[in-house]
Amino acid sequence: MAKKISEQRHLFGKRSNYTARITANLAAKGKAFTRQQVYNVVTGRYFNMDIAEAFFEELEAELKRRAHLEARANQPLPA
Repeated sequence: MAKKISEQRHLFGKRSNYTARITANLAAKGKAFTRQQVYNVVTGRYFNMDIAEAFFEELEAELKRRAHLEARANQPLPA
């Protein structure tokens, strides 16, 4: 699982602030983790199933957001 997270982390992009988004996702579920704890899991130092689950949820949302933005960018402009 940690290897999959490490392999897919680059899909967020450099300035996406994914640790804050994952922390907010966990807080919405009533689970308290710091950004440092999330970062440690995402970089492969430690493993936590709750953080891994939130990582993949946020990754899925990010990929959908990018696909939607790509579709909007490719639409012809109204004349």
